[in-house]
Amino acid sequence: MTNPTNSEVYALLRLSFVAFVEKVFRTLLNGREMQDNWHIQAICHALGQVQKGTEKRVMINIPPRSLKSIIVSVAWPAFLLGHNPGLQIFVVSHNLDLAIGLSNKFRQIVNADWYKAAFPTMSGAPQKDNERIFLTDAGGFREAISVNGAVIGKGADICIMDDLLDASEVATENGCAKVNNWIDTSLSTRLNDPASSAMVLVMQRLAINDPAAHLQTQEDWNCVTLPAIAEEDQIVPISDVEEYHFNKGELLDAARLPMDTLDVQRAKLGTANFLAQYQQRPVPPGGGEIDISLFQRYKTLPKLYDVRFLSVDAASSCRSGSYSVIQVWQMTNGNVYLADNQRGYWTFPQLTKRVVDTQTLWKANFVAIERASSGLALIDVLWEHYPDNIRRTLVQGLKHKGLSKEDRAGKAMVLVEQGLVHIPLETLWLNDLLAEFSAFPAGSKDDQVDAFSHAIEFFRKLLVSRFNPEYRGRGRVLK
Repeated sequence: MTNPTNSEVYALLRLSFVAFVEKVFRTLLNGREMQDNWHIQAICHALGQVQKGTEKRVMINIPPRSLKSIIVSVAWPAFLLGHNPGLQIFVVSHNLDLAIGLSNKFRQIVNADWYKAAFPTMSGAPQKDNERIFLTDAGGFREAISVNGAVIGKGADICIMDDLLDASEVATENGCAKVNNWIDTSLSTRLNDPASSAMVLVMQRLAINDPAAHLQTQEDWNCVTLPAIAEEDQIVPISDVEEYHFNKGELLDAARLPMDTLDVQRAKLGTANFLAQYQQRPVPPGGGEIDISLFQRYKTLPKLYDVRFLSVDAASSCRSGSYSVIQVWQMTNGNVYLADNQRGYWTFPQLTKRVVDTQTLWKANFVAIERASSGLALIDVLWEHYPDNIRRTLVQGLKHKGLSKEDRAGKAMVLVEQGLVHIPLETLWLNDLLAEFSAFPAGSKDDQVDAFSHAIEFFRKLLVSRFNPEYRGRGRVLK
C-alpha cells in the first residue's frame, strides 16, 4: 500500500473525528502515539450525534485519566469550528486555571500547520481574542469559562461542561448545591436557541447530588456511563453501525488503568470515593457496604429449581414511611436467584393479599418472615389462612438474634462473595433495588436491603437443612 498523500490525510482528518483525536494527541504530546481503546470511539460517537443534531443532551461519565478532556474540551471544539467557523461554543471547567489550560491546548491545535491545511476556511481573529476566548473571522468562538464565572449577556450554540465539580468541593457544605444552582440560574439560560442548542457534560461521578445526577432530574440525557471495571454486561455504541460488548468484570482500559493501578487507587481513595470516581456509582456518606459488583447476574431465570420462597419485610403501617417488600427467591443447584421484587406502601390487608397472591403465582414452598413487629401479625394471619397440612411448612418465621441491619447485610454478603447469589441483569425494578443497595446504610430507605438480608439468611438455613421434609413448626425456621 502506498503512503497516503497530504490531501488524503487532511481529508481523513476532516471526515473522522477519531483520526482527528489521534492527531491532536500526537501534537500535544510531541509525537507520542495514542494508545487506542474502544472507549475513545464511544466518546467520539456520542459527540458525533450532537454534531449531527440527533442528540441535544449528552452526558459522559468516565474515570479520570481517560483522555476525556483532550477529546471533549480540546479536540472537539477545534473539529466543530473547522467544519463550522461560525459556531459559538462555551467550555466550562470548575476553576479558571483549568479552563485557561484547556484553552491554551485548543489554541495550540488550531494554530498548528496541519490543522490550517485540513481546515483552510477556519481562521482566527487574533486582534480580538485573549487567552480565554478564541474568535474566528466568521463570528464563532470557543470561550473558556469557570464555574460561577460571568455569563450574563453571552450566548452559545454548544455548551461543554468538563468536570464542573472539584473533588474537594464535595466535602464542603452545599458544594454540589452551589454548582447545581449556578448551572440552573446562569449557565442553562445562555443557550442561543433553547430548542436546538446542545449541552454536553463530561465528568467523573463524585456524589449522589453532583451535576450529573442533578441534570438528569430535569430532562432526558443520552448517558454514556463507563466504569473502570464493568459491573454488568453493557452494549456500547462506538459508531453508527458498531457496538462494543463491555462484559462484566472487564477493565475499561487495561493499558491506562490496569487492575494493580485500580487497587492502589481504591486503597488511597477508600471504597466510597473509588465507587464514585472510578465506577461512576456514588454512594451517600457512610454508604457502600454492599458491593454490587460482587453479585452474579443472570439474563434468564433458570427454569429448573429446587425450592422457591418469599422473603417478606412488613412495614408497621402504610403511613410509617417504610415500604413493605416482597421478594421471590429461587434456589437452583445450591445457588439462589432473585426472581421478583415488589415494594409499596400497602395497608396490612393489601400486604396480606399480595403475599398470598405472590405465593400462589410463583408456587413458593416457603414464606419467610421476620418474627418481629408487623411480621408477627402477618405470620398469625397467614397461619389462619392456610390449612394445617400446608401452613406448618409454608409459613416460616426467622429471628435475627439482636443483630443490627448492618450486621445482617454483612453476614449476607459472605454468600454473595462466594458467588452464590444472583440478581437479574436488567428488569423494571432493578434500578431502585441497586440504588438502595449502593446507599446502604446511609440511604433514606433500607427495606429492600432488609428483605435481602432476611432471604440470604433463610437460604443459608435451607442449605443446612438439606430441605428436611420432616420439619414442622409454626413460624419457626428450618433447623
